[in-house]
Amino acid sequence: MARKEMYKMRYVTLVLCLLFSILLEEGCSQSSPQKTPSSAISIGGHTTQLGACLKIAESKGLYTKYGLQASIKLVESSKQSMAAMEAGDLDVVIGSLAAGSFNMVKKGDLVILADGSRVVPSVVIRKDLSDGGQIRALTDLKGRSIMTPREGSSSYYALSRILRGLGLRIEDVQPKYLEDSEAVASLEAKQIDAAILNEPYATLAVEKGLGIRFDMNEVAKFFPVNGQQHMVIFTTRKNLEQKADLLRNFLKAYVEAAQWYGEARSGKQPQRTEAIQIIAAYTGSDPKTVDAAVWPYVSPDGKPDVAYIKEMHDYFLQQGLADAPVDLDKAIHLELLPGN
Repeated sequence: MARKEMYKMRYVTLVLCLLFSILLEEGCSQSSPQKTPSSAISIGGHTTQLGACLKIAESKGLYTKYGLQASIKLVESSKQSMAAMEAGDLDVVIGSLAAGSFNMVKKGDLVILADGSRVVPSVVIRKDLSDGGQIRALTDLKGRSIMTPREGSSSYYALSRILRGLGLRIEDVQPKYLEDSEAVASLEAKQIDAAILNEPYATLAVEKGLGIRFDMNEVAKFFPVNGQQHMVIFTTRKNLEQKADLLRNFLKAYVEAAQWYGEARSGKQPQRTEAIQIIAAYTGSDPKTVDAAVWPYVSPDGKPDVAYIKEMHDYFLQQGLADAPVDLDKAIHLELLPGN
């Protein structure tokens, strides 16, 4: 009888230990979420041609080549993508140089890693105003309504630089703040007189007979050789400190994509044809529109135009659009680029 009770106690003890082990395992799995692979990287792209190299890197398998599990989210406004990165939803973004981005850098949240794109701005004039002779020269923009994405944006700075080159000020025109897709519709509705449009929207407006692109050679006189530093690659300071190896591999893929894109931009085949298909697919544009577009320049070594970035910063500060000065020498980190 005593032996029977002893076996019974052992059985109960075994069952209790088994139950405790199961409960402990379930509790640990609930309290410790599955870790994200260290090779995973989330990228904020752009719906215009400005995000071409990010998508090319994906299409050509370059992220995989450098051991990354990359996901790209295309966002129309870099203001939204940078806010998402600040919130921890994205690791890197291609974003415009704007007063708001300088403010975010000042707070210590953002740093600049690489060149994003440089452009000679496409100034598109409403076709009926050009045909009617009301706008024949850039000086005729005085008093006109001109679209840029927002006050303090990179395109807003480009407009200001053009006007200053003509002896005018931003106060001499009527800025209208719209996204690129909205501006095309506004040209059609004759709600704006002109616009500074990113590609492929500038070419789309011309192809639809809504606007005339002002002579690019005339516009280029107001900018450096490769155009205005329009976009850069941003990350957070936290990511720079905690994910340096991940970012270094991302930049290897990105720079290789930029070099391939540069060949396509120059017309080299078969790169040109393949790039047109990639860009058309992610922008939702006709390949013929992409081919006819003015392709942004992207530095083949990934290095941005630092002097121009500082010039933009100083202008936004003088205009009261940036909150306070930024020490850009501490905010621009090019050491992760290949070869550095």
